[in-house]
Amino acid sequence: MNSEASEISHLLLKSLLQAPLLIGDLPQASSFSRSLLESPLELPLLNCQQKLGHLYEDALAALLRSSPKVNLLAQNLQIQKDIHTTLGELDFLIQQNSKVIHLELATKFYLAVETSEGIILPGPDARDSYERKLTRLQEHQLSLTVRHREYLPAAYRELTIHPQQLIYGCLFDHIDAETLSAPALVAPDCRRGRWLYLHECAAYFPSDTHFKMIPKSLWPVPFPLLQNHPLPPWSPPETLERIVMIQSHSDPTPYFIAPPTYPDSHF
Repeated sequence: MNSEASEISHLLLKSLLQAPLLIGDLPQASSFSRSLLESPLELPLLNCQQKLGHLYEDALAALLRSSPKVNLLAQNLQIQKDIHTTLGELDFLIQQNSKVIHLELATKFYLAVETSEGIILPGPDARDSYERKLTRLQEHQLSLTVRHREYLPAAYRELTIHPQQLIYGCLFDHIDAETLSAPALVAPDCRRGRWLYLHECAAYFPSDTHFKMIPKSLWPVPFPLLQNHPLPPWSPPETLERIVMIQSHSDPTPYFIAPPTYPDSHF
């Protein structure tokens, strides 16, 4: 493993252990206790080119496998009615002593956008939204082992399985927002950022501001953990096709810079 890949792997594992959660305990499922996780003695070789969700699943799997307190029974376990019909997928199935846990993991980012009908919370890909994710988590993902018990592998069908979750991420309020958004069930100490449109950069940031760009693989990592990690410089371009995360000087606030058509053209 080269030094850069090793450092990124280290940051991802540390983030999973230390980063604030976006969502705390839910009525359907409490947050998984991170005291049950343990860093591996040897850093895993993580594929940073894959989708962010899959990357963090691999990182969490490494922490679970290294822990003497739990036994990782399965990862990405598909629940299939037949060979043509998949009803859902369990991110992780874990055994802690005599307790079996179905653990769902997510890493999400949402921008508070003011509209004539109130605040909406789309993601960088506006087809996603906080409300949609929360509804799917509560009504579908966390109930899979109850609703489709008969389609679980035979070894697990008669067990009591406890759903739990770890939801990481960050909420971004617009630079002009006077109050912070407060969607239902968000953790009170969740990570917070600000967002602005590309054309607002010149008026908002001083002209001598030095920006650094945060690669998508590091979006969930709190900035204090990135202090010693080299990041590429960023300058506001004339046009922007997709949202980027940047750091301004040593400001601990993460910023999302959005194209002028966001969120309308990002559905």
